[in-house]
Amino acid sequence: MRRRSLVAALPVGLVVLSACVREDPEAGAPAAASPVQDPTPVVRGEQAPVVDPAELRLPLEMTPMIVVDPGWTSTPLELDGIFLGYRDDQDQLRYIAVDQDGTILWEADRPLSCTGFTLTRGAEDTPVAVLADLAPAEDAVAAMTLTAYDLRTADEVWGPIDAPGPQAGVGLVFAAPSDAPMGETGPRSALSGSTGEVSLVDADLADGRILAEHLGTILCTEGAELLALSIEGEELWRLPMPTGIDPLRARVLGAIDTNTSFAVIADQESAGVVLDLSQGSVIADEALRVARDHVLEITVVASGSTVRGLDIDGVEQWTHDDPEELDLISAGERLAYAVRRGEGTLVVLDTNRGLMVNPYDVDLEGPLAVPEVFSAETAAAVRIEEKRCLVTTAFDENYGLRE
Repeated sequence: MRRRSLVAALPVGLVVLSACVREDPEAGAPAAASPVQDPTPVVRGEQAPVVDPAELRLPLEMTPMIVVDPGWTSTPLELDGIFLGYRDDQDQLRYIAVDQDGTILWEADRPLSCTGFTLTRGAEDTPVAVLADLAPAEDAVAAMTLTAYDLRTADEVWGPIDAPGPQAGVGLVFAAPSDAPMGETGPRSALSGSTGEVSLVDADLADGRILAEHLGTILCTEGAELLALSIEGEELWRLPMPTGIDPLRARVLGAIDTNTSFAVIADQESAGVVLDLSQGSVIADEALRVARDHVLEITVVASGSTVRGLDIDGVEQWTHDDPEELDLISAGERLAYAVRRGEGTLVVLDTNRGLMVNPYDVDLEGPLAVPEVFSAETAAAVRIEEKRCLVTTAFDENYGLRE
């Protein structure tokens, strides 16, 4: 795989729900994007187009499964076995929700520049998709609105509401407009996935700030402590800030795994720790990225040129030291995928022993399909150059009959 393609394949850690703008080709400056004609989701309930296996270079573990092409050009997010990504249609975006069995559940159009979206939980743990949109405006930067939909049915849960500012953390965390120096934000607020209302603001915390909202849990700092609150304001857990992390600079690195609730907490200076948000426990240190292989129940932790495999109790099972710094992409189906930051080549490790392997058929040619996102049932969104396909949970009954 070419270096450019591999580096571009790295998943985005935070899909930013910022102001929706477009470039005015004549003025050479941002101008208000145009709202789409109808942003209402359309329910589909039909299988996505099946991909010819001969057109793919999948990891061998995945080759017996049916692969579909939903049309995504973005890395999707996943929750409860449903993947949500979008396609760039040149003049607008089309968000496409697909079940892990390959069924297209619904589609929704948004302005071309409204690439921000997030997944969370609403009332009774309902999986919810929150999409950004535009309110009609004549200013250069149109006002951003948020609307939440049931991830499976596309029923509207709440909205549209005015966003309280650009996104400032993972999930439904937003910051008020600020004149602070670049990289700093104004006071933050966390929204409820159930109602869209503000659940917590920085001022509610004693010398603290909001870091993330994850599936209805709000991660915060307060003094020299980390704590988690429910959307209703109930304290779930509290622990001292891990050693080496400045509370004033604490942040979440990358995405938070929706299946494990594992997050990497660090500051601006060094590697951080892997935190289990569901339990309020630190399960690994020296971490920049984390992924989970659900088949072997191995947690893969990466920092610099070192990748480690931890068992379900957090005990280290293996270590891989690479000649270059590695960016961890994903883990699943007994394999972990990373890319060498310098040369851009793919490194694949066996999650059982940490050995380098080549999981692709050496007799085939063409671009590699690199897994970016796994569900708990090991469906996988894979990147093949500029498009994304979905390796479903459905077995291909013609697998043994392929030529």
